[in-house]
Amino acid sequence: MGMNVRILGRVHVNTSVWSSADCTWCSSWQSSCQQQRCITSSKGICQPHLNVAFLKVHKCGSTTVANMMYRFGYKHKLIVALAPKSAQSIIGSFGTIKDRDYKHPPGGKRWNIFATHAMYNRTRFHQLMDPNTRYVTILREPLTRLQSAFQYFHLQRRFPGLQEQTPRGASYVTTYLKRPEFWDPQYRQPKTKKEREHFCFRNCMARDLGLNEKDYQNHTAVEDFIQGIDNDFTMVMILEYLSESLVLLKRRMCWTFHDILYKYDRRSSRKQRYTRNTPITVNMKDRFYKRNHADVMLYTHFKNSLQRQIEKKGADFLQEVQYFKRVNKDVSRFCHSRKRKRKSRKMVVPKSKWNEAFSVGSSFCASYGKSRRYWHPLLTSVYH
Repeated sequence: MGMNVRILGRVHVNTSVWSSADCTWCSSWQSSCQQQRCITSSKGICQPHLNVAFLKVHKCGSTTVANMMYRFGYKHKLIVALAPKSAQSIIGSFGTIKDRDYKHPPGGKRWNIFATHAMYNRTRFHQLMDPNTRYVTILREPLTRLQSAFQYFHLQRRFPGLQEQTPRGASYVTTYLKRPEFWDPQYRQPKTKKEREHFCFRNCMARDLGLNEKDYQNHTAVEDFIQGIDNDFTMVMILEYLSESLVLLKRRMCWTFHDILYKYDRRSSRKQRYTRNTPITVNMKDRFYKRNHADVMLYTHFKNSLQRQIEKKGADFLQEVQYFKRVNKDVSRFCHSRKRKRKSRKMVVPKSKWNEAFSVGSSFCASYGKSRRYWHPLLTSVYH
């Protein structure tokens, strides 16, 4: 199935099979919009939902999604939750958000968008967010998440003796996984609160979403916790199904392809590749899963839920996902090409069965994939 991609100036064109005179961006899934309680205009066309709290979960691809949320907030001139200083990567501490922990919106207004690290505290978030807020988060297969955390945070330094017991050329995480029940009590906490909140090795996803450590092995408490997340959150994305998750988010929020474009940082990915040998055995995985009961239950519940939703959506949804992947890939190529450096050059994504036509140019590419520190000064403009 072809897709129109036009670059104004010099153009390469593929013909699209999706354009149709009687098919508009929202009408093909308008009933889905209404089922998800999307705002509709008097003409019955979906209107974008503008109040979203995205709860970042460490090492689950959450920064990629958060950068997308910052861009969305800036585009729509929304009040985005900000820490007092751009260097601060967390709002609050371990679920407690005090008045000094954030930049206060003018006139007693509430936040429209939240996308900074903070542990989920239902009561506090409902006090600070717009009443019409929808909650979104993202999860990742627990063992893969641990590997990423070991690599990124150098967790081997937090376990005295672990580096010395790791054979040359072997991965530190494999030494940990051979005896997690031995290493867990050896963990040496960082000195600062910020590092203590960032550095995590056990049931970290459940922890970030508000589960108390004393309940990690309490099956009933974990079930109740998961049900609470299911009730509170409009969307729980799964990193292994990122494109599918984003297209579902687009449909539920009545957003556009332009809103969910994301930059996959290949340089960061290369840094995260495990340069040492990392042979994970079945026994290692079983030991880790036993020690991370809460995360395994959480991830399994929402992965299964997402898979059921995808199955129910049928062939049209899967076609839309493939189309979005191509759009996102082509935008990424354009923004990394020499063509976009000339201000006059634009890439046009044509109207299709699932989107209205839109274009991206040098201004979009300049901010494409930028992180919190880039957006912080720009987002403060609505605070004045």
